Amino acid sequence: MTPISVKEVNRIWADVLTTTTVGTETIRPDLALGRILAEDIHAAEPYPPFRKSPFDGYAVHFEKGRTDYEVLATLGAGEVYDGTVKEGAAVRLMTGGALPDGTDTIVMQEQVSATADGKSIHLNLPVQKGDNVIPIGEECTTGDLILKAGSVLTAGAMSAAVGIGHTDLTVYKDLRVLFITSGQELVMPGEPRNGAQIYNSNAYLFAGLLREYGFGQIGYMHVTDKVSELDTEITRIFSASMEVDIIISTGGVSVGLFDSMPQIYERIGARKLYDRVTMRPGSASFGGVIERKGKTVPILGLSGNPSAAFNAFHLIALPVLRRLRGEEQTALPELDCRMKEGLHKNNPVDRFVQGTVSYEDGIPFFTPLERATAGSLFGPARADALAFIPKGAPPAMEGMSVRTVLLKK
Repeated sequence: MTPISVKEVNRIWADVLTTTTVGTETIRPDLALGRILAEDIHAAEPYPPFRKSPFDGYAVHFEKGRTDYEVLATLGAGEVYDGTVKEGAAVRLMTGGALPDGTDTIVMQEQVSATADGKSIHLNLPVQKGDNVIPIGEECTTGDLILKAGSVLTAGAMSAAVGIGHTDLTVYKDLRVLFITSGQELVMPGEPRNGAQIYNSNAYLFAGLLREYGFGQIGYMHVTDKVSELDTEITRIFSASMEVDIIISTGGVSVGLFDSMPQIYERIGARKLYDRVTMRPGSASFGGVIERKGKTVPILGLSGNPSAAFNAFHLIALPVLRRLRGEEQTALPELDCRMKEGLHKNNPVDRFVQGTVSYEDGIPFFTPLERATAGSLFGPARADALAFIPKGAPPAMEGMSVRTVLLKK
């Protein structure tokens, strides 16, 4: 297959997953943090549903020129005055209290002098009819769209849903993710290693990235690249593929003698979509789908180099994950930045440079990491942005404007 760009990869996945999601379920709001809303939420009534006071004060039946009022009652928030307030009368309210019938103006507590027994007040400052009244429907009216399907349920969003009376929410189900690392050169921390082996940092990198972005149901598997174990590993991955919604792997997707992941995926029934991406770092890649019994399971094979895998996760895997679980916004936010330091490299393919974003006098600057190679171990620990330098562009010199992808920090 001909190598394709990141943009083309994302277009392919958008087409493949147009109608594919993980299904929905209805849950209580207290369990919904971080989940993706599957249905629009509209207001069943105006909010607030009654006129209320924005602070401690007195609700009065306003009369022009009047400065003294009789206080009929004192109400806390949530209490209702039984009756209608006539001319010359007032009711003391706490913040958020409902205005009694017959009142039309709120006078701040600091603007009055009250008698010792609290039964009357004198206005020390002039007021206007209608002052300080929060009207019915100030924030929304019946039928208004409050939360849109595809949005992430943050604490604030859950608060809004509960505040307008929702006792349950329809959300997309959690994705079941299978993450695989590949290579006999990898050992887990604490295990003995020979002089040619390294610790399996990708296992921790991807477990962390998936959780950071709200994916909690993660299965993990490690496979070697030994020919003698290939059939056994194919059987293990095939069995696991029956129970998951997406498979992501790192390593084993280049053109080396022992790069067996594409072969494994095709043996378990995957249809290949692409096998190389024109990006640095991270060009080694495999994209495919398993389609069985009406279900589509995306497969994303990424580079085994930590920094390359980190970039590919954010640029390719994350949009697929978000799309699959119903998110409306699948790509990360972008910002135009000025290069803080020059990067003296030619760009025969699209380049995504790890670095950090800072601000000077409100202007965003991008500083590339000192070591931004594909195999860098420390890049993912330090980068909070990726600068995009398109294919064929000249070296990115100091002061040049670059489009920058902002990463979660």
